[in-house]
Amino acid sequence: MKKRLPVWQSAVIASMLLAGALPAGASADTPAAGSVSAADTKQGAVLAPLRLVSETAGAKVAWNNEERTVTLSLGSDTITLTIGKSTALINEKEVDLGAAVQIKDDKTFVPLKFLTEALHTAVSWDPQSGKLIIPKGDLKAAASAFASHWLQGESESAVSYFNDDLKKSLNANQLHYISQYYTNMYGQITGQLESGKSSNSVHENVYLTYETQSTLPFQMTVRFDKQERIDDLYIPPYYSPDTYRKPSYDDSSAYVEKEVKLGEGKLTLPGTLTLPAKPGPHPVVVLVHGSGANDRNESIGGSKLFRDLAVGLAAEGIATLRYEKVTREHPFKSATPTFTVQDETVADAVYAVNQLAKTADIDPQRIFVAGHSQGGMVVPRIIDGVKDVKLAGAVVMAGPTNSIEDVVLEQSKYQLEVSRERGLDTSMLEQQIAFWEQQIKLIKDPQYSVNNLPKDLALSNAYWWMDFRNYSASEIAKKQDKPMLILQGDNDAQVLSYHLDKWKEALKDRSNVEYKLYPKLNHVFAEVEEKSTGSEYNEPANTPVSVVKDIADWVKKTK
Repeated sequence: MKKRLPVWQSAVIASMLLAGALPAGASADTPAAGSVSAADTKQGAVLAPLRLVSETAGAKVAWNNEERTVTLSLGSDTITLTIGKSTALINEKEVDLGAAVQIKDDKTFVPLKFLTEALHTAVSWDPQSGKLIIPKGDLKAAASAFASHWLQGESESAVSYFNDDLKKSLNANQLHYISQYYTNMYGQITGQLESGKSSNSVHENVYLTYETQSTLPFQMTVRFDKQERIDDLYIPPYYSPDTYRKPSYDDSSAYVEKEVKLGEGKLTLPGTLTLPAKPGPHPVVVLVHGSGANDRNESIGGSKLFRDLAVGLAAEGIATLRYEKVTREHPFKSATPTFTVQDETVADAVYAVNQLAKTADIDPQRIFVAGHSQGGMVVPRIIDGVKDVKLAGAVVMAGPTNSIEDVVLEQSKYQLEVSRERGLDTSMLEQQIAFWEQQIKLIKDPQYSVNNLPKDLALSNAYWWMDFRNYSASEIAKKQDKPMLILQGDNDAQVLSYHLDKWKEALKDRSNVEYKLYPKLNHVFAEVEEKSTGSEYNEPANTPVSVVKDIADWVKKTK
């Protein structure tokens, strides 16, 4: 519920991608027809495919068909080559290539020695096998090589970089459809802008950003396993710059952070255990994501709700565990035909509670869960799922009480109301609402079920929707006895504030539930003076310390 997309993609982001595509780029590694005889190649020179080697090195490749030239751009260097010539210009200075630039099988080949020296790369080319040779440990090159094959429409070659687990979930045909999807979204990708690398307890990650024909860059994260094979890919649904700033209450001396693993097997998740600097054992809060392929911080534009809560609660003597959502860390491997909210959210939260009960410096009698948005919605299911250890209580932050399909329609109607107030064109929103009304009619039709999926449902992952339909968090919570704290922003554009009243009405017979309404807070628990629309999410914002203090005080007094 946190995204500005018209559809709740929390459980279905990976399957949505499987129906779409990444920009295919040029189908051939040459700008024009024509060829140069192999006799023009000097004896002993190894020729390598220009585009593949160049893009693997992170260079931008641009063709000039009329002049039959290709220009490579890498950092401050500009390299210009001409088909048929054995010289090149590097920053306007002529250098000898050792052999002529030539075309073979609709691809342009250049002496390998020249390319590796000019592009400062250690990759090589095996002319016998026709394969790129990437030095061990050079994951940026491996990720860029995969992307180059993919963008050239060479899906079979791209899949060869996958490990066996990913090959079972993502094949060459699916990669082809994905390329078409992103071509339609961004236009042709014209060159790599930047790359970066980071690691967590599960993956080595390479971040690639590409220039496109649209006004927005295309981004993807290539995830490698310990054997340096690609284990999964993460492609954000839209470009969103990170404008986050640390809150004023972030005191680095008040906490320590440990990189941890959650779970086991091919869907193991990386996470952060934030511990107060003072000796334990400490009470701990498991932070449960809202809808979408969230990271451990629940990063949304300029806000990181979970990071703010982690550092703020640590200063209050309370530990937190936050982790990457399975649809973020393993988007394609987690996408199965019967994927449900249990697989998406509930099971990992329950596992986290059980794991924390056996973790050093954690008080096993003081374990809490705090769910935001859809994460808050499934808090009652998490409570029911914890069987083997004690769960001390739960916090619901902007958690709706009615079904997910009803909330989606409610969100669209709210945006329509705001747009009308501002005098904007509402035709697209009206069409969106009509679409949702038709889809919800199918979802709620009792003749359909997980065993009889509606064929006319236009939403991805029909099984997820049918499994989660008609869900009411408050109805489940009525029958539970765990202490709860329910928090709601009064300026929330995605879970309207009346949901807090619905919680109160549903749980009126329970005496161990507390409620708090924050007048200016939007859906990401940031203060907004004007009426929230979600457009403000990109602005830097932090969770007020008052929210942190309210949660901390409640945790401390809840036994």
